[in-house]
Amino acid sequence: MNRRRSGLRFGRRRGFSNPFAGLVVGPFLMVLGAILLTVGWGWYSKTAVWAAAGGTAMGTVVEMKQQSTSGDSTNILYQPVIEFKTETGNVTRYTDPTSTSSPRHQIGEQVEIVYDRNFPTNARENNFLSLHFPDAIVMGMGGFFLLMGLMGGIRSLVLVLAAGGIAAYLLTKKKENEEPVQPQV
Repeated sequence: MNRRRSGLRFGRRRGFSNPFAGLVVGPFLMVLGAILLTVGWGWYSKTAVWAAAGGTAMGTVVEMKQQSTSGDSTNILYQPVIEFKTETGNVTRYTDPTSTSSPRHQIGEQVEIVYDRNFPTNARENNFLSLHFPDAIVMGMGGFFLLMGLMGGIRSLVLVLAAGGIAAYLLTKKKENEEPVQPQV
């Protein structure tokens, strides 16, 4: 009976077929993860210092800008336009660069703003999404790559060391079996 093998394989583990691959890929992912963690932490620190040094004000949402992501206007993103008064009394309008698929604010809603005292148009809402969300994404990716690299590297190192130990054991057994038995006198 002529049977063709299907492309499906059940019970077979997918992954690296070469245990040495993790010894190369693992450190690469660890370095990439460490770089992303460092960059994300730097951005977070810079934003935190900027927010601490900036002025704060209560602003009012005066408009919700709508922009279409495609030509047929089926996907609409909303950006709040916030008007606030600086410490010097100047009224400033600020458009939040963060767009969302549903409006997060109502017109007339009061929101807290952090702004640069020298350039009041450089402002952000005083919340996690506006201040630290991009930093958190970069740090999360860095942590993920670092963990995957560490796990892959350790797994491959254990496999290689175990294979070396098994090979050494088999070689010593082979030598024991090959050595001629000396007759005892």
